[in-house]
Amino acid sequence: MKKVMNAFVYLAVLALSILFIWYGNQYIHQNNSNLGLIYDREEELDTFVFAKITSIDQTADADDPDGKILFSAKTFDFEGGPEEVVQGTQVLNGNNKNMVSVSKGDCVILMSYGSEYLFQDYFRMDKVAILGAVIIGVLLLLGGAKGFNTVVSLALTCLSIFFIFIPAIKAGYNIYMATGIICVYIILVTLIIVYGLDKKSIITAFSCAAGVAFSCALSLFISHWMKMTGYFNDNTYMLNTLFGVPVDMKAIMFSMITIGALGAIMDVSMSVTSPLCEFKDANRGASAAALMKYGFSIGRDFMGTMTNTLILAYMGSSLIVVLIYAASNYPLLSILNKEEIVFEFLQSLIGCLGILFTIPLTTMIASMLLSSEPEPPRRQDGYRQRNSR
Repeated sequence: MKKVMNAFVYLAVLALSILFIWYGNQYIHQNNSNLGLIYDREEELDTFVFAKITSIDQTADADDPDGKILFSAKTFDFEGGPEEVVQGTQVLNGNNKNMVSVSKGDCVILMSYGSEYLFQDYFRMDKVAILGAVIIGVLLLLGGAKGFNTVVSLALTCLSIFFIFIPAIKAGYNIYMATGIICVYIILVTLIIVYGLDKKSIITAFSCAAGVAFSCALSLFISHWMKMTGYFNDNTYMLNTLFGVPVDMKAIMFSMITIGALGAIMDVSMSVTSPLCEFKDANRGASAAALMKYGFSIGRDFMGTMTNTLILAYMGSSLIVVLIYAASNYPLLSILNKEEIVFEFLQSLIGCLGILFTIPLTTMIASMLLSSEPEPPRRQDGYRQRNSR
């Protein structure tokens, strides 16, 4: 009976998730037209051509650092358009030591200028797709049914971001509300799809929601306290031009911090809850105090690794920016005071504080809920019956 109920909940959540993404996307686009927003397609995008090189017709002269490579390529179109063979050119730049010459079999992006096709970049999404397929295969091989559920939840998470959250921002909806809705959706769908609707998921959902709410409040307070503007690089200035409407960059910054912290908070919540549930199942008479002591012991082990993970991830992502400023002979204090660098600090610090808040909160919630479970009845021989799992 329990397996049937779990299967029903799984299918119901899966169906509701798909409906949420589909109809949510349709609703946003319908109301988008009512807002009168018009998104113009970049003209240069119409001149991009995807092609696979079939032969190298002329190689560059070794004595000419700015030589040209002539090649033949067969175009391909993801929308089923006609294929044709074109003649392309790669102009080498002697000043760019990292430029890689094209070779036969490479998939490339060409820009057409009438009958002339110039090399722009390599097409890499096929390699990305292969790596994604490898990851999915490993998840299925090692995780079995849970690995499959992980792939499903990850797909739903990505679809919700690209088909609900981003269109909602483009349509001018409240970014703070959209961030909250998408975070709640990701928490519920991930936990129910991957772990099922059981006590671990319920405890993790409560603690994760509370941890994200804490991170949201902290983000709002600190960004106001530090007088952050949200305009910390060239890309942020481009948004208003591309969207055609004013964009609240503080809200964008808020959503970046919140969604970035969500994954780590969800991870640490389940990492604390799962062993506590196992401990309770093995020690049915364990008190709330014993559970809390065990939970804090587990949490202390996660604090160091998880905080290091966040700090190193954000430091790695901002390394190029730091190197650019350092190469410009900026004073160290001026580099650290740049809003772009401060924003990376905020992402790291708020994520870490969210984790540090979530660990004791998860421990307390799990301890109270698990300790309130009724003990199994005693058998006639005086031993307690252990619940079958």
